[in-house]
Amino acid sequence: MKKYILKTLGVAAVLMMVSCEDATEIVQESELNEETAFQTVADLQSGLNGAYAAYGPDFGGNGTGDAIYTNAILSDNIKAGAASNGQGAQDYSYFVDIAGSSPSNDIWANRYATINRVNRVLRAMGNLTFTVQSDITEVNHIKGQLLALRALAHFDLFEYYTIDYQDADALSIINVDFVPLTSDAFERNTVAQTVAFINGDLDEANSLLDPSNATVANPIFINRDFVKAMKVKLAIDAGDFGTDILALTNELMNDYPLANQIQYLTMFLDADNTEAIFKLARVNGDSSVGLLFYFNQVMPSDGFLEMSNQLFNELSELPGDIRATVNLAPTSTVVGVDDPANELLINKYPGGAGGLLVNDIKLIRSSEIQLLKAEIQARNGMLTDAAQTVQDLRNARTGAVSPATAYASLNVALTDILDERRKEFCFEGKRFLDLKRIGADIGVGVSRNPVDCSSFNAPCDLPVNDFRFTLGIPQAELDGNNTITQNTGY
Repeated sequence: MKKYILKTLGVAAVLMMVSCEDATEIVQESELNEETAFQTVADLQSGLNGAYAAYGPDFGGNGTGDAIYTNAILSDNIKAGAASNGQGAQDYSYFVDIAGSSPSNDIWANRYATINRVNRVLRAMGNLTFTVQSDITEVNHIKGQLLALRALAHFDLFEYYTIDYQDADALSIINVDFVPLTSDAFERNTVAQTVAFINGDLDEANSLLDPSNATVANPIFINRDFVKAMKVKLAIDAGDFGTDILALTNELMNDYPLANQIQYLTMFLDADNTEAIFKLARVNGDSSVGLLFYFNQVMPSDGFLEMSNQLFNELSELPGDIRATVNLAPTSTVVGVDDPANELLINKYPGGAGGLLVNDIKLIRSSEIQLLKAEIQARNGMLTDAAQTVQDLRNARTGAVSPATAYASLNVALTDILDERRKEFCFEGKRFLDLKRIGADIGVGVSRNPVDCSSFNAPCDLPVNDFRFTLGIPQAELDGNNTITQNTGY
């Protein structure tokens, strides 16, 4: 990871680390090192804030980007927009690219940059001693958030760069709980090691987080409920659908009920937190997530990426579904079903108090826990319960009793849950990973509407067993780390 370690030194939130190859051990008078930067509880909080700020699934724009962009462009929720100049065409066409500005590069670089920031603060924290109990409690709470954030970054890497989440001996990612030297080179850890590593960070975080801390009620900060949600998500990836995991989903749903239609609408305008277990705060001057789809704002002839006709058709299935209102701008033009002239403007990130196209990123919502609960029930043969769990979500989104769906088999249940996840989380950075995980179990890959893929003159399908459902280790990592093994197919 040599190259990324060097890169992250230049962007650390609170450190200006000076390295001089021909002047070893010389400390410049103006140098701000960790010992100087971190001396108080407030300093550690600043370091934590910098780690939060480093994490960017919404980063990117104009045809490149992190997780939100990747899951949109590589799946079936996008078509070329009226303002398209070819933004995203290469990714949409599945041309293999592991160089700079590719999804492979951007996600890997961002998560290890976030991990590096976390580990630098943790290293500095280990050199400090606090004697006042209130300071000790606060420092532990900060450490708990750092560990949970490190777990989140490793979890993302695990999902994107691991071929098979349940093959214990297969290669996964590089697990990093220290600040490496620039001369270090590492092979990837195994799946079993990575799952244990992430769980270890989550368990320690849970023991340190203070449930009475003032930040706990604010979803922009990590708390024990975040840890619960992450334990659920990791367990399901690893194939653990036990009753203890189901119990965690019930606990979370008791504390975070599903939003009604008004709450759902205002949630995406950053005015309601009913479902928010954890979200990334975005204010004026931060990353503008809407720039992943637009040049300037949500308006006709400004979107270079639009909602696919296929997704629009699905969102139109249930009368009164508030998700259609949230995701499709009222200024869209619908000429007809699957008409190439349809201009389907994405409205999930119109902007709020932070400015045009700037919105908080709802990373974990209770609706995700609801659908994970349904999946656990289905995989345990509780098909009637699973159908009701999905039905409850649909009722909340339509404000009425929606048509009931009976699950005759696990395959039927997983197919319906996958479809519901598509409508619920479109443009939130989940679709491509959902197809990789759930699709693999039911034989469903990417299958785009012909009118959508023709907007890019691109392939319509990506078979479920295609190697490109797992991202490649980026070229910059390969250049700086001759020990690491590349994923199959790259």
